[in-house]
Amino acid sequence: MNLRKFWRKAFTNVRHKYRFSVTDESFHEKLSFRLSTLNVWTIIAVGSISVVAVTLAIVIFTPVRQLVPGYIKKELVEQSLRDRMRLDSLQMRMEAQNAMLKVLTHTLSGEIPMEESEIIRDSLRNYQNIPYRIALEDSLLRKEIENADKYIVDNPVTLLSGHDPANNSFSDNIVFYTPVEGNIIKKFNYQEKHFGIDIESEDNAVIKAVLDGDVIFTSWSPEWGHILVLDHENNLISLYCSASTLFKHAGDFVKAGEAIGIAGRSTEHNVYNLHFEFWYNGTPVDPEEYLAL
Repeated sequence: MNLRKFWRKAFTNVRHKYRFSVTDESFHEKLSFRLSTLNVWTIIAVGSISVVAVTLAIVIFTPVRQLVPGYIKKELVEQSLRDRMRLDSLQMRMEAQNAMLKVLTHTLSGEIPMEESEIIRDSLRNYQNIPYRIALEDSLLRKEIENADKYIVDNPVTLLSGHDPANNSFSDNIVFYTPVEGNIIKKFNYQEKHFGIDIESEDNAVIKAVLDGDVIFTSWSPEWGHILVLDHENNLISLYCSASTLFKHAGDFVKAGEAIGIAGRSTEHNVYNLHFEFWYNGTPVDPEEYLAL
């Protein structure tokens, strides 16, 4: 019986009306409301639910949801994986180009790079007690090489006279295509280490391969622009620099006279030109002796 009275009294108190008024300094009533405890709790509950609903709508239907910890969009995950794969492929390609550039540098300079692999030694063998004896055949071979023609660096004419591709029998059947139409603005000069010629060309002039060959290297630098190197038969290598655009990539095979790029503007001459080099057996030769320019 007491419990019933308690709930009846509580329900009556909740529904009991109160007057909420707003007055000025002279106590004149300006605004008034009739409220009850039930109305106040109802307003608070409805307001809280509304705030929660609006917040959930903003999080679900707007980009703000990406700021929620633990929420990752499926498209973002897929894009991140594609970017990671692309980054890995670019890194591998850069390492391959650096290795190719290193080998090409040694090839053009006539050096023989030493193997960088670690020497494997047998731990059970004593290498200090191995007898060393110079064989007679080795001495004769050394003597023969010492009496042969010296590799004279200071005299490029003598250096190239015995290794000139034009002096070989195969050169009679080779047709060298002109890499680009134009006038020579800087000639070959071995003493100044200018191992090629600079050919002034027209705007957007097409660069052509002088012979059939494989593209062994492509790169770009602020000084030389786009660079392309072709490997031909008979130990011939042609090098094309200052291109604005390349049509071929490393590994491609090109035919003689095929377009490989577009001539660009040189930072040295401030004109559209092509820097062309011709190498035989690791030695630079004057392209003017073999090209009809």
